[in-house]
Amino acid sequence: MPKEKRVAPLTYEERGQYIKRFIDTYKDTKWDWSKYDIHHVVPIQYGGDHSFDNLFPLPRDIHQQVGTPW
Repeated sequence: MPKEKRVAPLTYEERGQYIKRFIDTYKDTKWDWSKYDIHHVVPIQYGGDHSFDNLFPLPRDIHQQVGTPW
């Protein structure tokens, strides 16, 4: 994907909107969201976006060690 077409990382506001929609969709998990990263299923650099269906919450330690270790 050309650099000029890439989407920027989630903003603080977008992260909050995602969490709200996740809770509205799946009910309140009572998670401490500060310990979770919002993972892109299809990475931005491969054409992914910030759509709800392309995002998934992962515990930060798993996300940083397995999902995107760089």
